[in-house]
Amino acid sequence: MSGTENLTPPQLRDRATRFYARYEAELEQVAELLRIQLRQLCLAYTITHRLPPEAVQVTTRVKKLPSFLKKLENEGWPQFYYPIEVVKDLIGARITCWFVDDCRGLLNFIRRSSHFRVADETLHPVKDYIANPQPAGYRAIHVFAEVPYDGVRRVGEKVVVSPENILCEIQIRSKLQDAWGDITHEFFYKVKSTGVRDGRLEQFLADVAGRLALEDSTLMKFRDTYRAMADEKLRDGQREGFKDDDEEANKAMDGDKE
Repeated sequence: MSGTENLTPPQLRDRATRFYARYEAELEQVAELLRIQLRQLCLAYTITHRLPPEAVQVTTRVKKLPSFLKKLENEGWPQFYYPIEVVKDLIGARITCWFVDDCRGLLNFIRRSSHFRVADETLHPVKDYIANPQPAGYRAIHVFAEVPYDGVRRVGEKVVVSPENILCEIQIRSKLQDAWGDITHEFFYKVKSTGVRDGRLEQFLADVAGRLALEDSTLMKFRDTYRAMADEKLRDGQREGFKDDDEEANKAMDGDKE
């Protein structure tokens, strides 16, 4: 961005509108690419940790123009050439886990991924709101990653495809933390962004979040108990509800003989 620029809010609004008109479709494709890469990573994680695939869900989104403009307004219309200069979550992903301890486990998988590179943590540190919840009780892990993709650009009279990178934010939460976040985003954070603050409401939400954190611990105990029972049945040769492929094949062969 040129250091001599000092655009007015209407000019910044126009710049953002032109950017979205040109690049929104490309951003949506990058978000889909990120979703596929994260789903593959999560599949590897669930297999490694003996979890059903649906125990970890992935969604991605591109911040829409109205949300981007609202953020600019809330922050006093900072100067930018490209929106990514002032908004680091233009493309965002959310990983939702049944069990809260999988959040940190998935963070480790993301750090080892070959699909994308975790951003320089001196510039974009990982924020662990599970270990250090926000005052109103928000819990999640936020990590930034550089996602490579093939960008489409015009060079002179030609349209070329060239390697590009874009910074994306990945949030990792438990299912209970995600439910809390969805509800409070509408009834607390949107109101807070307008300047309305109420310490009593914040404390109430923190109490609710604390109770949900206890339930997250209970769910982990349930999972561990279930696994212990399943392992015990395997040791005893009991697999209720499951039949060996060999057993099914033998029955089919016996039927053919009859």
